[in-house]
Amino acid sequence: MRKPTYNVYVTQESQPDQNGDKSTYWTKVGVAFAHNSKPGVNIVLTPGIAVSGKLVLLEPKEEGASPQNQPTG
Repeated sequence: MRKPTYNVYVTQESQPDQNGDKSTYWTKVGVAFAHNSKPGVNIVLTPGIAVSGKLVLLEPKEEGASPQNQPTG
């Protein structure tokens, strides 16, 4: 099987803390593969997971790397 072109995450922003700062939580919900012959990607979501909100595609980093501090675009 090919390696995924992207990891797929759902982001969720927390409520502001006492200082007004917000945190963004990243949950990996699947992977995406680029098409071989045409522009586009196939997104494969983890079975049984409910997804809503914004999906973010990020190129895979080294194994076990956290998506923290990534732009949420």
